[in-house]
Amino acid sequence: MMRSRYLEPIELWTDDEHLNKFIGLVEASVDLDQLENREYMISPSYDSILANLKDQQELLESQIQNLHRQTADDLDLPMDKALKLDKGTQFGHVFRITKKEEPKIRKKLNTQFIILETRKDGVKFTNTKLKKLGDQYQQILEEYKSCQKKLVDRVVQTAATFSEVSICIASLDWTNVWEKNSFCFVFSKAFNLKLYQIQNKLN
Repeated sequence: MMRSRYLEPIELWTDDEHLNKFIGLVEASVDLDQLENREYMISPSYDSILANLKDQQELLESQIQNLHRQTADDLDLPMDKALKLDKGTQFGHVFRITKKEEPKIRKKLNTQFIILETRKDGVKFTNTKLKKLGDQYQQILEEYKSCQKKLVDRVVQTAATFSEVSICIASLDWTNVWEKNSFCFVFSKAFNLKLYQIQNKLN
């Protein structure tokens, strides 16, 4: 009686063809490595276009880091400690030094670089090479976000088809079974909440 009423339906909807397929979809589509940083992103391996954009992004990041290292050598400043590489919404990738370091490189700063901002936390500046790489990086980033948004819509639509798992479990005859509130309700709500969270955090 208990098996036919509860166990068999649960086994059906949590087998490889149902719940496990949903778990497989999440593992394949969501970048699980980024979850540790509380970042919800589509995995580049999920789509060839996204993977290509990710490769371009990483290549540009490497070129920017190399330029950072080269510039530190040219200015005779310790990399990261004195010459920092910042990335923000206003200027994108920029170099930054403290106001204390500025007099040491003032001549080169005024002739070889473009000063963007001088504040209490230091002087922000760039050059044509960094500006070009930064613009390319931002363009790829925007393309990546656009591609990811389309994939999010596709993943969420696919994931929504698995809602029948929670619906069917919720519709089982739980009469006189105390686990109704502790399992059925929680499972259904958790499933739909997670689906909602994934959609919003990836958008």
